[in-house]
Amino acid sequence: MEWIREILCDNTVNASTVTFRLLLSLILGIIIGGERGLRGRDAGLRTFTLIVLGSTVAMILSIWIPQIYPNFLNGDPGRIAAQVITGIGFLGAGAIVRGKGSIQGLTTAACIWTSAVIGMAVGAGLYSGAIIATALTLFVLVGTETFEQRVFHTGINRIMTIGCAITDPDVKEIKKIIEECGISTGGYTYSINYEIEECSISLKVIIKSVEDTLAVSKILKERLPYIKSINMVA
Repeated sequence: MEWIREILCDNTVNASTVTFRLLLSLILGIIIGGERGLRGRDAGLRTFTLIVLGSTVAMILSIWIPQIYPNFLNGDPGRIAAQVITGIGFLGAGAIVRGKGSIQGLTTAACIWTSAVIGMAVGAGLYSGAIIATALTLFVLVGTETFEQRVFHTGINRIMTIGCAITDPDVKEIKKIIEECGISTGGYTYSINYEIEECSISLKVIIKSVEDTLAVSKILKERLPYIKSINMVA
């Protein structure tokens, strides 16, 4: 359509271009946020949609100020955009959680940063770049997971929390039994409750399937009777 072609070619900030850019950023934000939401991440549909929308508005504002005030000496369109990149870093840092022997949220933090850049591209009128970047981001999130698991990790990272009815369990023996079941182990943390004479061990493991978890749970319980509970956390 002719009006769409005019909007795509129009580099000025007006009602038509602003509406189009915001609608496009809304769609792209929903696409990325939808994938995160389907995986049950805390930062999901609404979060990513708002990130893309906010970045788009910031970029539009960066362009609009020198357009409206041509004699404004400090009207650099890149100044507000640069602050968006800095500010989004704090939001991404908030998505990273370290605990129980592992670091989680790095992929979500990277998505937050990428989504902000995509929103800025839309705000600057680089529509094709924003759309292609969204498609590639979705491909990385969905299409490369299986490849990464098979080539680099041969499994899925999980945190196994083991509840023990004693305060001094043999952690080395626990890890040995788990590894005999074909599950790789990593670092661990534990907490002790002396009042009830119990402790909890959080162990980083790499599993291949849910069946592996069920099998190792059964073996641990049979060989180490003091184990009273086993939980697996993504």
